[in-house]
Amino acid sequence: MRKSLIWTLMLLIVISSFSTLHAPITSANVISSPKDVLKKINEDMDVLYDLGKDYYKDYITLNGNRLNLRTDLIQKRLNMATNEGDKLEPKANTFEIVYGSDHGAYLNHKGQKMREYSGYSIDGHSVPTEGVRWFAGWSGKKIQDFKLIPQPWINPKVRGYGITQTDFDQYSDTGNKYLQDGTFEQSILTGLTINYGGKHTYDDFIYNDKNEKYLGRRVYDDGAKPSQGGNWTHYVHVLQPPTEYSWGFGTIYIDSSIGITYLDIPLAPFILQDKDISAKFDSLPKEAVAGDRVKVAVSVQSSFPDPVTPEYEWSITSGGTALTSQDDGLQFSGHSSSSSGTIKLVKNQSRVLFAEFVMPNNEVRIQFKVNSDGKSPEEALLGNNKLDSNPIAVKVIKPIGLGYDVLSQKDRFSLINNPLTATLKLPFPDASWTGPATGMLNVSNDTPDLFREHKVTNNPEVNEWSETISRSPVFEATIHRKDFGDDPENKKWKKPAPDPKDPIRRDGTVSYSGSVSRDYEYTVEDCIKDEEGNPHCTDRTVEGTDTAPFQVPGTDKKIYDVYVYNGLKEIPEQTFQNKINYSTADKTFKKDMYWENEPYNYDVIRWMYHLDENGKPYAPNGIKPDANDNGIAVPGQYQRVFTQQASANIAWKSEKTMAQEYATARKAAKDKKNNKKLYDKAVFPTDRDLQKYAYPIKSGYYFNPAGSYTFNVKTVTYKQSDADTKDHEDLVNTLIDSFRYETNLIYINNKKTAVNIANDPLDPKGGGFKTVPGILSAKNPKGVNGEVLLEVLDRSDKNEQRFKKEVEEIESSMQKAGTTHKFWKMVMEGYTDSSTLGSNTYYNYREFVKDGQKKMYKITETTKVTIQINPKNTAIYTHANMQNGKYYVKAWVADTTLSRGDHTYKKLGTLQGVDLLDNIEVTVIGSMFDDLNN
Repeated sequence: MRKSLIWTLMLLIVISSFSTLHAPITSANVISSPKDVLKKINEDMDVLYDLGKDYYKDYITLNGNRLNLRTDLIQKRLNMATNEGDKLEPKANTFEIVYGSDHGAYLNHKGQKMREYSGYSIDGHSVPTEGVRWFAGWSGKKIQDFKLIPQPWINPKVRGYGITQTDFDQYSDTGNKYLQDGTFEQSILTGLTINYGGKHTYDDFIYNDKNEKYLGRRVYDDGAKPSQGGNWTHYVHVLQPPTEYSWGFGTIYIDSSIGITYLDIPLAPFILQDKDISAKFDSLPKEAVAGDRVKVAVSVQSSFPDPVTPEYEWSITSGGTALTSQDDGLQFSGHSSSSSGTIKLVKNQSRVLFAEFVMPNNEVRIQFKVNSDGKSPEEALLGNNKLDSNPIAVKVIKPIGLGYDVLSQKDRFSLINNPLTATLKLPFPDASWTGPATGMLNVSNDTPDLFREHKVTNNPEVNEWSETISRSPVFEATIHRKDFGDDPENKKWKKPAPDPKDPIRRDGTVSYSGSVSRDYEYTVEDCIKDEEGNPHCTDRTVEGTDTAPFQVPGTDKKIYDVYVYNGLKEIPEQTFQNKINYSTADKTFKKDMYWENEPYNYDVIRWMYHLDENGKPYAPNGIKPDANDNGIAVPGQYQRVFTQQASANIAWKSEKTMAQEYATARKAAKDKKNNKKLYDKAVFPTDRDLQKYAYPIKSGYYFNPAGSYTFNVKTVTYKQSDADTKDHEDLVNTLIDSFRYETNLIYINNKKTAVNIANDPLDPKGGGFKTVPGILSAKNPKGVNGEVLLEVLDRSDKNEQRFKKEVEEIESSMQKAGTTHKFWKMVMEGYTDSSTLGSNTYYNYREFVKDGQKKMYKITETTKVTIQINPKNTAIYTHANMQNGKYYVKAWVADTTLSRGDHTYKKLGTLQGVDLLDNIEVTVIGSMFDDLNN
């Protein structure tokens, strides 16, 4: 069967210079003869593979011929153990079960003669002679680098040579205490290392100087697995399994330029396998954010057939200082909850240990060791007993923060492992490149909903005449606030509002992978044996392509923190007065009104920015900024309410009192003057005995009402118009209507009817009339005979300017450099005036009145009103039958409600009047008839 395959390389079992220690077979093992060896091996075949205790017999029959067991080869190995003592070659005390005799081609290497094969395996395969040379030569490619055919037992091309699947192809039995992972993988690795690794070079296999240019080159690297990936068990067609002391063997099939070739692979006896304890990181975060909790997992395994209890120890440090449970929340769990101790290991069963801690501000180094001195249990391979995260992990990730006023920010970063390198290698020293390296390092955006508008720079396609290709890609992207659920620019504020001190965090990853390829060629020598077994060789050119990855594919992780603050729903309320102050205890003359102005709602904006990779504001394409500093006017979440302290100052005074009005006539009477012109307002008697009274009169003469009274009103209100306010006008009218002129004197009208000053008829009483006071007011200005006895001079007076208005715009601007009045700052967030400066200090949040809204004005209006009594000095006669007595005349201001016009000052309730603005007491003694009779 094998003779029909084209081949270039065959496995030849040789005694290696690789040296190790293992227990020799002693009398205690009761193995001292080929018969004992056969018995022991058959027992293993029964126990390990359930193939019976007589699997290997004394002979086999092949092609009708009896082929006896070659006990001489077994005895040779027994003798090797006896002669070598305690330090044995690896193959001492290990055996190959071979039947028949030497056969195949006669080989002569520098005077050393041997046949190609030493016999046959139990299933009839030829077994190469120990120490036979590679008479077909060597291509120079290491065994692990061959282009292997996976699962050849099911490959149609291989099966065409009569290859069929055996029970041991991809064999798995976790119950076999010798199989480290339940497969033959370790047996294959050990067999390859003993036979081809260690100190072996091509010098040990060369045949008569064939391909001598490769002298000194290694044909296999210790412990190497197939370069194309996977385990050897995926490629080795197992023909004979190993036992504790016997070798197994199988075959790999190679897809070469001349067709399918093959190579026999040794499976080492289990006694030669190293018993090993190994540790590996199951979970090791490469990076973490300070303050985050980090969890590391380590798995520990043993290949010792029996349980062992080695010591282990964690070491977790940052900046050379050990982390602690108190300061760093360090905890251990899993199969052990201590930082050090012992752990029981059972073959093929993982033990997982965890360490957790809070990531500090500096990177953390994690070290772990188990059975580090190799003494308990005794262990030869200690390279996998220690783990160290340095320099890979755990790095501190510093989140990139988008501040409270940032809408987007560009980020530009080099990949974490830059430069990324791919190294191409010629397969043999005499091979040569035939073209440039081509390929691409692919950089992928794994988080497109975070990394917006991304691009990769400094990463051209590969087309270089070089064996080492390096790329240092730079990744650029824009991070948008709206991708974190907060989009104030479009009035989609984050709900519910997060704590402004706790950012919204997202992470994004960029992955990278890729490879380069380059064509090469080399010359090989093909040899074919003739009928006599003599090789005939020819040269030919082989073309190939080497491919190399850009290191190991990986990812670069970035973390972004977006800080969110969208303003207070309500600004702290300003304190405004809502009251009336009176100037004196008896509530006269002056009054000061204070009330909170009616509110006006306004839209506000805040300034936010798009930042470039240097943190500087810029204007992205298609976006027009609203300010010279590239600021964007972003709507505030809440409207703000403008209000302010409104006020009114009212002052009453007697412009010309009654005393002043009647002074001329009164003085003329005292002086006994009889000039009628001097008695302009009233007729006072000249009788000496009546001068003791302030204002004596005799009934029947005229006594004209008189007096002039003024009040001034100054109001300050805030409006969205600069027009005259109704607030002021209505308050003035309210005050006008509250003035009263009152007297209980009895007058006579043109109808000879006794009336009061308001022309109300009076009923007789005794010899006189009932006294009913009459009142004049702005609403009832007419008196005796319908004469207008009260006149109001207000802003409509054409002879005197009685009204003036001052308008001050309460300036606002949404530009930072613009003017914003203090009154606005009192109702917007981010200012000392509103007790919210902290919003600006800590959260970069300050509001401005949005442009384009109605302006706000402070309106100061002043009106002077004069109320004149009997401005034409019309003669009003008292009734001649008015009874003697005391009478009064007074001017006063009534209490009044402030409800006119439904203005906000109505909340103040009632404006109290002036009880007595002006007055005189009139004494009636006698009548005009007394003077006529005299």
